[in-house]
Amino acid sequence: MLMRTWAALTCAVAMLTMTGCMAPAHMFMEVEKADHARSTERGMALLRQHIKTLQDQGDPMGDYYYAMANADGWIDEVKDPKAITALFEKAAAKGAMDARILLALQVATSEPVPGRLDYAMSPRGNVEAWEQGLAKLLPLLQQQCYARRLVVDEGRPQVAYYSIAYKVWPRYRDGHSIQNAQKEWELRLKKDAHKQEIWQSIDEGCNNVGGEYLDLIDQVR
Repeated sequence: MLMRTWAALTCAVAMLTMTGCMAPAHMFMEVEKADHARSTERGMALLRQHIKTLQDQGDPMGDYYYAMANADGWIDEVKDPKAITALFEKAAAKGAMDARILLALQVATSEPVPGRLDYAMSPRGNVEAWEQGLAKLLPLLQQQCYARRLVVDEGRPQVAYYSIAYKVWPRYRDGHSIQNAQKEWELRLKKDAHKQEIWQSIDEGCNNVGGEYLDLIDQVR
């Protein structure tokens, strides 16, 4: 009872200043935001260190993760889309399967940069390129069904896994249409239950792939 009375008196006094009662909550939010920013910054520093360690070891995944980081924008040393694509090609030439997968997906989607894994994929009206890219992609996914990406999850650096077939089969379930110059919808990719089944089966077989946290990397100072 004493604590409630004291709290009420404190708030009553603070009302006179109009902001006193809200100050503790506001301060807590600011501290929380600052903590989140620091943990994210530290997580990204660990990811950069992880990339450098892999590159120093001659692991092609180091070049792949460097390409992905520039594509995602949290490393911005390379910005030109063609130059970023060249980074993926370099990693693929060294043996990074993830890079080969995303380059094939880039052909299918006609995207200027590989690796846009946060977005839905479509032919973007170019069905011929879509089919060509998927013809390259399918045998790769039969060897490895996912592509990896470095992320920070709640402040923790993580290797996230993405099922690539999941980006494909919904297009065959739903079809794909675009608007022409007259603002009319034109069907460019028909629904195809057989192709949907092929890609969806790959996706379903990829669901047991999880993420990996990188907390055991040497401390960044």
